Amino acid sequence: MIDTVSYSERLEREGDFTAKQARLLAQQRYELEESMMTKADLANLATKQDLVELKSEVRQEFTELRSDLKLIKWGMGLTVAVVLIPALRHLFI
Repeated sequence: MIDTVSYSERLEREGDFTAKQARLLAQQRYELEESMMTKADLANLATKQDLVELKSEVRQEFTELRSDLKLIKWGMGLTVAVVLIPALRHLFI
């Protein structure tokens, strides 16, 4: 992080800039540095291997979820059959 005041004063003193120009350049440099990634930011990025592993985990979870949903679907169908067939038989007999 830069000290914009001392940076602008140095631009005025050593760079032949007006006070207004120096302040503007200091502010623009500050904004540019704020938008740049630091080494710590880069260290926290996911690697390709991290993404491959995550993809594998997500696929496994979806497979398990799909199996659970199939089981629920069959259970619901069996429940409807067990309840509905006797009820319909009672209505028509």
